[in-house]
Amino acid sequence: MPIKTTKKRVPAAAETPSQTHLGWLGGTIGFNLRIALEASVRTYLRSVADTGTLQWRFAILALIHENPGMTQAALGKAIKRDTSSLTPALDDLCERGLVTRVRRENDRRSYELRLTARGRTTMEQMKVKVQAHEEELDQLITKDQRARLIAILRQITTGLSSDE
Repeated sequence: MPIKTTKKRVPAAAETPSQTHLGWLGGTIGFNLRIALEASVRTYLRSVADTGTLQWRFAILALIHENPGMTQAALGKAIKRDTSSLTPALDDLCERGLVTRVRRENDRRSYELRLTARGRTTMEQMKVKVQAHEEELDQLITKDQRARLIAILRQITTGLSSDE
């Protein structure tokens, strides 16, 4: 005869994150940055869902738009990514007809990155959605808090970046 076991039910209130005791972890910058980032990314991804795999590449399109002719090395430095990790993303954006690579006249080893007309249109469409997401975040904090938060995040980035 099989042995019957019973599962102890945990009350629903104990399952909610607000009821979870975080201890010392709740006071760490890294944990709170990650949790805030994940919440923001989830909301952002919902707002740009119809752009497919482009949502995480918006920053690449926006930086190339703001800096036509920038190199892959300059792009990597701006977003704190190794140039080799950018290659697949740039290959994809080129294949989609959004970005072009043009050999530089004065340095045949590197390429200038530029948005195509389709890339500019796509970037502008995504920018509207990103701005709407930023407005949603602005409902949660004041203008002064936003400025201070951005300054603190930049300070952390600069302080922890080994290449600067």
